[in-house]
Amino acid sequence: MSEIRFKELDYVAGETLPAHDHEEGQVLFARSGTKEVTADNQLMIVPASRIVWVPPKVIHTVRFRTNTKMRTAFIASNILNNMFMNICVFQVTGLFREILLRLVEGNLYDKDHKELLELSLIKEICLLKAEPFSIKFPTDKRAKRVADALLSNPSRTLKIQEWADIAACSSKTLSRLFIKETGLTFQLWRRHLRLLQIHDLLDKGSSVTEAAHIVGFATSSALTEAHKQTFGYPPTKLKDRN
Repeated sequence: MSEIRFKELDYVAGETLPAHDHEEGQVLFARSGTKEVTADNQLMIVPASRIVWVPPKVIHTVRFRTNTKMRTAFIASNILNNMFMNICVFQVTGLFREILLRLVEGNLYDKDHKELLELSLIKEICLLKAEPFSIKFPTDKRAKRVADALLSNPSRTLKIQEWADIAACSSKTLSRLFIKETGLTFQLWRRHLRLLQIHDLLDKGSSVTEAAHIVGFATSSALTEAHKQTFGYPPTKLKDRN
């Protein structure tokens, strides 16, 4: 199946792939490590047990938050029959993971075997479940000023009026901007950003309690409850769900 090609590359923490796009759709999977993908005003912070699907010709940037072993598949757009038109994060099944790793790392010389695995990969990707590992960033300069400040330091616990002072607008305007541009209230947006930021902390070896403190949750139980509400399972179960 010549419409699929594969690439195997390793990156160090902090390394960045500048804005680019591809003619094909792209599966971004990390054997280990956490990556950050930005596209279309969306930020995705993605642990090793998940993939990012990037549709053809979508401009995106990738930054590696930890040392990362990247395994990538490039899939011609005609194969998926216009499915998956939006960039998205998917939960990875064990079967998908093993098929992809065999195709990327296996040095397969049997053409029939390779084509069978490629067909199975396409069948399996159509069954993957999307998960909310992304967050939409506001574009209005006032709200973006606040969003960027929280991205760099999610533990800041200013009140909405104090954030409004930073944004140089009223608290009512700031609240309205977040709902209009992200679909979330400011409080829910901040909580979701904090949840996304714990994953590379856990990957680096932090405990749930340590991660909760770093990103601004009052307690580990508060973090765990918020994670269950958003993802459907506690953060300690993240690596089990693949």
